[in-house]
Amino acid sequence: MKTLKTVSRGISDSGAWKKLAKPTISRGKTAWPKNKPDLEQYDVRFDYDGEVVQNGQVFHKYQSQPYAGKIPASTEDCRNMNGGTRGVMTSILIKQDATQEEVTQAVDNVSEG
Repeated sequence: MKTLKTVSRGISDSGAWKKLAKPTISRGKTAWPKNKPDLEQYDVRFDYDGEVVQNGQVFHKYQSQPYAGKIPASTEDCRNMNGGTRGVMTSILIKQDATQEEVTQAVDNVSEG
């Protein structure tokens, strides 16, 4: 499976970090990636799961879910052990109106924890 560090670079380099910091989509919709080539490249998608308030700070919550299409065997194994294509691999909290660095750090922190 691609590491979330690789994913965070993809988010940062593509400019998608702006959409994660200020989402314009409804809860349950895929925030990133939006196109099939990117889904195939990163093996995961981030589905928006609404806002969460922690210590007075608003965060946008995303659920990292495995891509439903053709993926490497290691990602497929992880997908199958975690509820299939609707299974949540991890949740990511991104501060509302976060900077590019803060979005990248939030995704990187999940991969370290």
